[in-house]
Amino acid sequence: MSKINAIRLVNVNYNHNTCHISDETLRFNGQSTLIFLDNGGGKSVIVQLLTALFVHKGHRNFNKRTFASYFTTVKPTFIMVEWVLDNGAGYCLTGMMVRKSQNVDNNEELEIINFISEYRNSCEQDINHLPVVESDKKELRIKSFNACHKMFDEYKNERINKFFCYDMNNSAQSRQYFAKLAEYGIDYREWQNIIKKINEEESGLSKLFAECKDEKGLVEKWFLNAVENKLNKDNNRMQEFRNILEKYITNYNENSNKIQQQEKLIAFQQEATPILTFGKEYEASSATVAVKLNKIYECLAELNRFAAKNETEIAVCNAELDALGKQLVHLLHEEFSRNFYYAEDEKEALIVLKEDNEQKSSQLEEQSQLWERRRHILDCADLQERLNEDVLELQRVEQRVAVSRKKNKDLEPEREYIGYLLKEYIGQELQKTRERFQQEESDKKACLDLQKQAQQELSELISRLNELHTTQGRLQGLVQAYDNVEESYNKKWQPGASVLQRNMLGEYEAGALKVMAEKLVADEQEASDRQKQQQQNLSSLKTAFSDLERSLQDCSKERGSKEQLLVERTQVKKQLDEQLAKRKTLLQYLQLDEIYLFDKEYIQKELSKKLSEMDEARTKLLHKLDTVNKKHQGLQTGKTVELSAELVQMLERLGINIVYGMEWLKNNKNSEKLNLELVKQHPFLPYALIMTGKEIEDLQRAEKNIYTSLPVPIILRESLTQATQTKVDNGVLKSADVNFFMLFNDNLLNEEKLQRLLAELKAKMQKIEQELQQRKAEYDLYSAKYSELVEQSLTKESYERLKDELLSLQEAIAKLQKREKQCQAEKADNLLTQENISHDLAKIGQMIEKLKLHQEALQQLTAKYQQYLLDNRQLYECSNTLAKAENAKQSLDDKLEKLQNKLEWQIKYLADLSGNMKALDDEMAHYAGYKQVPKPKKFADEIAQNVNKLKAHLKSIQEKLSGELRVLEDNRANLARKVKKVEQKLQDRANRFGLESKEWVNERYSENKMQELDAKQKQLTQDKKKLGEARIDIEKRLTQVQGKQNNILRQMEEKCHAVEPLPKDEVIEKNFAEEKNILQYKRRLKEELQKSLGEQEQNIRENIIGLAEYSEGATTVDWGESFKLEDFSQEELSSYTLSLRKEYKTAQAQEDEAKRKLEQALIRLRNVEAFQEDSYKKCIDMLQELTSNAQIFVKQLNTVLESYVRISEKLQVDIAIVKQEKEQIITQLEDYLKDVHKQLGYIDRNSSIQIRGHYVKMLKLQLPDWEESANIYHRSITDLVDTIAEKGLAKLSKGEPLAELLGKLLTTKELFDAVVGINNVHVQMFKVEAQREIQISWREVARNSGGEGFLSAFVILSSLLYYMRRDDADVYADRNEGKVLMMDNPFAQTNAAHLLTPLMEMAAKNNTQLISFTGLGGESIYNCYDNIYVLNLISSKLSNISYLKSKHIAGNDGEFVSLARVEVADEGQMDSLF
Repeated sequence: MSKINAIRLVNVNYNHNTCHISDETLRFNGQSTLIFLDNGGGKSVIVQLLTALFVHKGHRNFNKRTFASYFTTVKPTFIMVEWVLDNGAGYCLTGMMVRKSQNVDNNEELEIINFISEYRNSCEQDINHLPVVESDKKELRIKSFNACHKMFDEYKNERINKFFCYDMNNSAQSRQYFAKLAEYGIDYREWQNIIKKINEEESGLSKLFAECKDEKGLVEKWFLNAVENKLNKDNNRMQEFRNILEKYITNYNENSNKIQQQEKLIAFQQEATPILTFGKEYEASSATVAVKLNKIYECLAELNRFAAKNETEIAVCNAELDALGKQLVHLLHEEFSRNFYYAEDEKEALIVLKEDNEQKSSQLEEQSQLWERRRHILDCADLQERLNEDVLELQRVEQRVAVSRKKNKDLEPEREYIGYLLKEYIGQELQKTRERFQQEESDKKACLDLQKQAQQELSELISRLNELHTTQGRLQGLVQAYDNVEESYNKKWQPGASVLQRNMLGEYEAGALKVMAEKLVADEQEASDRQKQQQQNLSSLKTAFSDLERSLQDCSKERGSKEQLLVERTQVKKQLDEQLAKRKTLLQYLQLDEIYLFDKEYIQKELSKKLSEMDEARTKLLHKLDTVNKKHQGLQTGKTVELSAELVQMLERLGINIVYGMEWLKNNKNSEKLNLELVKQHPFLPYALIMTGKEIEDLQRAEKNIYTSLPVPIILRESLTQATQTKVDNGVLKSADVNFFMLFNDNLLNEEKLQRLLAELKAKMQKIEQELQQRKAEYDLYSAKYSELVEQSLTKESYERLKDELLSLQEAIAKLQKREKQCQAEKADNLLTQENISHDLAKIGQMIEKLKLHQEALQQLTAKYQQYLLDNRQLYECSNTLAKAENAKQSLDDKLEKLQNKLEWQIKYLADLSGNMKALDDEMAHYAGYKQVPKPKKFADEIAQNVNKLKAHLKSIQEKLSGELRVLEDNRANLARKVKKVEQKLQDRANRFGLESKEWVNERYSENKMQELDAKQKQLTQDKKKLGEARIDIEKRLTQVQGKQNNILRQMEEKCHAVEPLPKDEVIEKNFAEEKNILQYKRRLKEELQKSLGEQEQNIRENIIGLAEYSEGATTVDWGESFKLEDFSQEELSSYTLSLRKEYKTAQAQEDEAKRKLEQALIRLRNVEAFQEDSYKKCIDMLQELTSNAQIFVKQLNTVLESYVRISEKLQVDIAIVKQEKEQIITQLEDYLKDVHKQLGYIDRNSSIQIRGHYVKMLKLQLPDWEESANIYHRSITDLVDTIAEKGLAKLSKGEPLAELLGKLLTTKELFDAVVGINNVHVQMFKVEAQREIQISWREVARNSGGEGFLSAFVILSSLLYYMRRDDADVYADRNEGKVLMMDNPFAQTNAAHLLTPLMEMAAKNNTQLISFTGLGGESIYNCYDNIYVLNLISSKLSNISYLKSKHIAGNDGEFVSLARVEVADEGQMDSLF
């Protein structure tokens, strides 16, 4: 790990926000640093903040101090640590930006962004210049969290320097962050497990090992754990050992009974040999049966395939015919739909034209009404002008009349009275005429209403007539469609003279269809009765067949009993034969003559001698294997110098790293050529130790209290780069008085050749091991033979008796077999009869099926006929309704004609009345000027009662008047009439056209205006006329198109049975005539094919029925003959199938005989006493179950025998392999434990420091010498494996798994304790006093919790850190990585100089940077550190906040130029900064 160069804290609040760090940087420069701060000033806070950078989320809290409690605002806090990388690799900045979480949607208390920056020189991303604080005029402020985050992302994307940032609330990015730290040698586990623990409370380092009260606890918890972690860094070796041991225990458990198992396997193979012969005979006969049966299957399958093909073709043909019919109907439907939509498009276009016409007409009418009203207004204005003139003229005339009347005053009263009477009379007549006119006008309106109503009724009746015509057409189509149904039925079911025919009324004779249905039911019943009879006959035959089968079974059972007895007696004989055969085989193994066949003692003696020879050969092989193994280990380790344990201990005490020359040559990473040159220059190098000059001096100065049995060559490490004059001449190195013979194998420096040599030795060892296994297998085999010989018993007395008994049983079995053959023949005849009946039943079934189909067709026809009758009845009713509607239409036409005549008379009479009213109006105007006056005295009453007399009398009076007055009177009368006329005309026009006087009063009449209106009205009239003509043409065309559509729909319903056209988007334009011709041609071809396929189907079906008995197996075979069955005639096919059946029956009888022999042999095998175990019984039972299939039986038997052979061979090997596995396990465990032992010895090797001018090994682990106790350890490991195996076997016997047991018993601690003994490892420490050093045990150290305890804990921790970080490939131990240890108040127990000095020495020896926070002072402490900071809390005068400020009182500050920081000296600036 690198060392810390500087730390920087920005915007830190603590102690409930009463203390604040604005922006402080402390520079350590990779040195051990002392940071002084009074107690309560925040030492623990700073340690906790710095630690948080390098630990996972769950480890940021210190005891009750939560990390999140320091962050209560939105402003970010920055924690930065700059590292100086090892080997001059530059600098690495690690930092954290943190604030209270502002996201309420998540469960995180904090928002944390960690970042890493790597650089070699000063830059914007280094600890000094990272711009998280900015200045603005006199004001300082910290950048926002988001602004900094954005800045970090920009740095990351720019890639100018290596800058990385990570969201620590994202688990994936958090993992990336810690992985990146590991690249710089910063291990979070050291910070979590060591640095955090020792800083959670004061004197934490002493308490780190407090639980380890004795050496065993220390070794178990710390030393063995460290060794195990290092050895298992790449893979879990202990788990591998558990897996191997589990496999060994399982194999051991499986091999306990393998010898006995092997003997039984061999015996079974011998017994099964004749069974295999019977099985092959059975297989051959079964193959013949299969061939014969397969030919039947092939024939039937071919017929079925042909039939299926034919049926498929028929179905396809029918479907295609149906599809063609549907296509034709659809094509017609499509064509009708096309035509319908053409008409619909035309109708829509006409409707659009009509609507446009009506719209234009409406517009013209509106315009006409406007212009007409304008004309009436002008007319009224003209009349008003004329009226005004006439009234003015009448007033002038009346003035003149008044003047003239004065002159004729005598005649005036009478004339005035008579004139008034006439005026009254004429007024009454005028009123009566007007009333008559209004009455006639009302009658005319009523007549018009009647006419309109009649026209409406006529329109509705015409629509109804159209609907009736459409319905009539549809019903006619449905009625005609029944003709096709009837024709189709007659064609299929009633050919010839028996066709169905309807009478003159279009109906069948009453009950005709019912009679036909009853006849079909009767025919079906007759066929069903015949079917039942045949089924009963077939059932009787099957019963007889069952009786034959039972008789056959009885014979077979009796024969089986005899055969069972035969098997048992044969088995006894075979057992004797087996013993004899085994005895002969054993004589052959021992190369003895058969004369010793019954001399059991002699054979045993010779066999014992053979076993002794084999054991001796195995011992020699073991010795040879041990020799090769030692050579292999020597080449593999490179340790060619044997050092005594005392010498090794002395070297370790002196802190001298033991480097073997050969080991160094293997690991120095030099080229082969360079290493060969080094060996040439330094011939002793492969056989020597390598030491530095200082180490040699230390060795020379050391106390010499040990002795060497052999000289130990030592080569000066510095001399390896220099050439020497020492040369080896032909294998001899000459010195002053001693010569050395040495021949170094150069191949050992070539890794490839060395590996090849090691591989050769490994292969040689494997070959020897294989030979050992083979020897052991042979030994075990002969040992088994010996046991077998002891158990054998062989006599000749019972052998002849067995032969006679077997012959008698064979004769009885032969008689039973003859009876079985007779039963088989009767069964064959029975089956043939069953076959004929089955054939007849098939035909009856077809007939019944056909009758059912005919019934179904008749039912469908009957249902359609009923619908036909209903449609026909509806057609009749529709026609009658249509006739009535036509009559109603004629009546309406007559009524409309009468109404029209009456209307014309009324119009003429109204014209006459209008003329009379005009005459009366004129006359009324003549008398309008007369007023009511008293009756003259002399006036006769009779004159007043006669109008004519009054007129005559008035005329006579007027004749008496002066001429001037008469003229004036006439003139006045004319003017009065004229005024009255104009007034009436004006009022009539205003009333008629709904005008008011205000509309024309101010209007001025002119001829130009009237001419302009006349011109417009004329043009409008012409336009209306054109539109009217166009409307008549459109309506005419609409009527034609509607009729065309109705005709299309009627034809569509008749021919397509569709009342609606297809959707418009489904209609595609095409040549319908051409496509109809193509479809009709295709349909004719399909009808011809349908007829041909039907005839072919009948021929195939008859032949299939003949082979129906074998139908179950004919589903998956292929036709194998060269000829085709469809080419056969019916006679040829029957002859062919009969021959197939006969050949099959013959082969079947032969198969049964072969099967019987096989079954007898299996029964005999089943009764052998040696095979009564479940495994053999199940095997034999399985074989007995498989006798129904010869091929499977033979295959299974061969499989069983082959597997037994393999098992037998494997047993022979496994019995030897199990022991070999155990030896391998012991060797591997021994090697691992040896590594553990060696690694334990490495823990203290860097603990030697100089105290008062001499070396003191502060930590010393005393381990038992491995080599001295190697045999004991080997036995202990063996015993441990045996103990674990014994417990594992007990577990397996209970069916329990081994994982838990092995996980508990086989661990590094358990293994080491059981073999070496943890109590045998002694931990010695040096107690440093003011004037001396005393060696004490760890137990004594554990009792001392003062300064000595703290120093000892530090020594152990430093040694462990050095050990864990040291790379074993570093043979010189030169690469001493930098380490950091941060401690809070470490001097509470240790402030004496004589304790602090070795502590600092130990830290320096292990390249450890100590960062110590303390509230204690004193020269003894200050003198230990070259870099010292004092931190002070400065109280603000403006607030209750204290600011933490640093002062560098020792060490080098270094030079830098800040890009983003301003020194804050003023308290006000401190407050305003954050």
